[in-house]
Amino acid sequence: MPQRKPSNFSPQQQLHSLDARLVLSLQRLSDMLKALQWEQARTLGLTPLQLQILLFIGYHPAELNKVAHIATELQLSRPTISDAAASLVSKGLLEMQPDKRDRRSFSMLPTEVGRDILLKAEEYVLPLTEVLEKRPAFEKNNLYQTIFAMIAGLMNQESGELQRMCYTCAHYQGNKKRQHNCLFLNKSLASAELQIDCMYHSTLS
Repeated sequence: MPQRKPSNFSPQQQLHSLDARLVLSLQRLSDMLKALQWEQARTLGLTPLQLQILLFIGYHPAELNKVAHIATELQLSRPTISDAAASLVSKGLLEMQPDKRDRRSFSMLPTEVGRDILLKAEEYVLPLTEVLEKRPAFEKNNLYQTIFAMIAGLMNQESGELQRMCYTCAHYQGNKKRQHNCLFLNKSLASAELQIDCMYHSTLS
């Protein structure tokens, strides 16, 4: 019987393994952000999912603000997204806009009230923003490069594959190490300039 690999969640393993401490740290950070998100959503009379949908729709173009796309973006089912979006419409925070190219398709846009709520919805990240503002630039550059590499690594394992990041973009040219070039912007990019949600992203297919 093969020996069981030590758990990253074991305090004993964390004493000896930096990888274990990093996994736990990222999990704790995720939990803290979720708690902040839950509290902000409760204050605004929303569910955390409704808050996520509102934030996404508020800052992305109409062609991305469709149920099917958001469902894939958040890795949830279409009915789940559809129900949450319908609730936002009933609350007067979103409105449906027919697609001019396909009348059977609809995009979602924030209403005037929705835009006001949107500004309050995003405030849950302020504590993290304040912490980051106090860190030196070189530290943040290194941290971002590490996080980007981790997201790319998980994406290669068929998780998070819808990220609009440089590595999945038709405009990207480079070796995914230290050489990065954006053909759309016609410029070289530093590793800390690589994007994970780029407005100019173009699929490779």
